Amino acid sequence: MKKGMKHRGKLALMACIAIAMLGTTACSSNSGGDSGNGGKGSNGGTEPVKQNNNTGENKGDAADPYEGLPKKISISTFDRGQVSSDEGTYEDNRWVKWIREKSGIDVSIVPVARNQAQDKLNILFASNQAPDLVWEYDRGYIGKLVTQGVIQPIGDYIDKYSTTYKKYLEENPDLKAHLTFNGEIYAIATKRPVTQIANHGIWIRQDWLDELKLERPKTMEELVSVAKAFKEHYADSTPIVGYTTFDVYSALYGAINSQWYLEDGKMTYGGVLDRFADVIQLEKELYEQGLVDKEYLTDNNNQRANQLWTTGKAGILMGQWGGGNIDILMKDLIANVPTAKPEPMESVSTQYGHYGAYQESSPFIYVAFNKEMKNPKAAIEYLDWIMENGWFTLVNGEEGVHYQLVDGVAKRTDVDKFNKEVLYAGEYGVVRKENMKPEDLLIQAAEDELSQRMAALSVESVKLALKNEFRRDTPYQPIFDEINEIRATLDTFIRETRATAVTQGDKYTGKWALEEIRKEWDRLGGAKATEVAQQWYEDNKASFQ
Repeated sequence: MKKGMKHRGKLALMACIAIAMLGTTACSSNSGGDSGNGGKGSNGGTEPVKQNNNTGENKGDAADPYEGLPKKISISTFDRGQVSSDEGTYEDNRWVKWIREKSGIDVSIVPVARNQAQDKLNILFASNQAPDLVWEYDRGYIGKLVTQGVIQPIGDYIDKYSTTYKKYLEENPDLKAHLTFNGEIYAIATKRPVTQIANHGIWIRQDWLDELKLERPKTMEELVSVAKAFKEHYADSTPIVGYTTFDVYSALYGAINSQWYLEDGKMTYGGVLDRFADVIQLEKELYEQGLVDKEYLTDNNNQRANQLWTTGKAGILMGQWGGGNIDILMKDLIANVPTAKPEPMESVSTQYGHYGAYQESSPFIYVAFNKEMKNPKAAIEYLDWIMENGWFTLVNGEEGVHYQLVDGVAKRTDVDKFNKEVLYAGEYGVVRKENMKPEDLLIQAAEDELSQRMAALSVESVKLALKNEFRRDTPYQPIFDEINEIRATLDTFIRETRATAVTQGDKYTGKWALEEIRKEWDRLGGAKATEVAQQWYEDNKASFQ
């Protein structure tokens, strides 16, 4: 155990002893949450869910500062608006009760809106109200929390308290580099299955292409030409919609503004690349020609994009490859327009090459430990339980009710019932031993014709989404104080400058926007950040091979 942790352990033990001498019964956590007894479920595997019959307190090694503390933790989760009123809330529903009952851990859920998650978590940390465990898909955000000193190293906790995850990490040592900051492990993560590596995807109305006798576009120029043809023929249409439009374009150009790229051996920030000007200019031209929704820049909750697509008013969706919300959008479109044929398409190339749409790196969800948490041992035990026994049920529901097990794959028996009663529960399954293949999506889907149709499209979609390798010049992005401090201001500046260039007429072009961004980059200390990023690359490049 590291010296600092020993010191904290001694302090915690002394505090408990002092309180006990004053007649207090226990040292307790300040996180909330009521124990629940409801909720039924199966882990869906060949072994029964392990029961935990403890009374909520640890007993045993008196030298352990966490023995005797209540098994009580809190954890953040993404609020995607998927919990219906009769299911409850993200904080209180059948699955939260099931988790408490089966794990023996008194867990409190702290939901944060998905599209404002990092901002919300920042506020919670600043006000000392952040939950014990916080998670994000973004390694960069975990790095910011490390820099801010609000989360703690957890390598010693894993070594001392974990069984399941400790073994998993030993079997997957390549994960450690992703979890390590400043030489210490700061997060827990499991690997993504292939169906989770794909992220961005493009969908097109094949029936529109057929009616106009058009080929599926393969280049950005062809994509724009198809969008123009859609606009001319379907007068009231908005040819291109999509809440990830910005990122899709940037990924295709190899110029995501928050990523570092290796240009001729030199680390260069995406927001200052020449290619980034082309991304903004493309957006401007699409906007001025009426090929995108005029309100897409302020469509923060995606309602307009979803409405335009599901009512048959859009021809191209820049979104995700499939799963969850995308499947629902496709089904709603077909319900509203029975003749519609939404189909996935391969990412298009640009003048810079065929970089592919955005794909995730190997780690799935990064779970970090609040520096102020009271019982990290309970947190490790909880994550071990999720990984060993909980995640499968939380992702798939109850066997015989929501799915049947076929060749080791959970086959959904009623998609509508699953979407209502189970879909949101996947947010709680933060660590998973999952190895799903694209073809498993067909087994997983319900037998009705529409579900099988959607599953077949999803299989094709994930394969197309992964067909062209996404440009990622380093396996993960550098995290350091200089860039974290710059991004706090620069990200907002880039969004505002892009919006100005896109919407404010001929005076403002992609080149103008890039010049402004570069000036702000320089003013904020971009030269120093570049120097640090280059040194980081030189120090770590041997491990990238």
